[in-house]
Amino acid sequence: MTKKCKGCREVFTADRPLQVVCSYLCAMDISKKMAAKAVKADKKETKIKLDALQTKPQLTKKAQTAFNAFIRARDVGKPCISCDKPLEGGPNSFDAGHFRSVGSAVNMRFSEKNCFGQCKHCNCYLAGNVLEYRKRLLKRIGEEELDLLENDNVLRKHTREELIEIARHYAAEARRLNKERLD
Repeated sequence: MTKKCKGCREVFTADRPLQVVCSYLCAMDISKKMAAKAVKADKKETKIKLDALQTKPQLTKKAQTAFNAFIRARDVGKPCISCDKPLEGGPNSFDAGHFRSVGSAVNMRFSEKNCFGQCKHCNCYLAGNVLEYRKRLLKRIGEEELDLLENDNVLRKHTREELIEIARHYAAEARRLNKERLD
């Protein structure tokens, strides 16, 4: 009985009625492919389950990481918002510095007008260098926007779904900006 091998697609003569491959090599290839598909399906299923089990703080951290990556990608090549030092280099060579800190204004955590590229010296060692930050922020966004930023105290509580969407959105935007910069 002649059949087409499921591994190499060659025509062969089957020794047994349920034989679907021509040799043990083709059988090993098929089993490897099936195992790889099973592993991929398991990983996808596991990821979905793990995402469902993530706590709100974990989702917030994930969203914050994606947002900071976006700010770094947006502001690469621009000067530090506090000291005008050029922001260049690889990933994590400068910070995404918030004008109103996340600790004092949680509602401003994901505001693009509240966060700009800042050198590590200003952000970490000078506690944000807020006076110089404000001067340069005034030049970048204008007095009206700065007043709105300083007086925005509306409490915003993000749901799990919103945090997941924020993380997805900013991760995609960071990838897009990095790709444009490299092209």
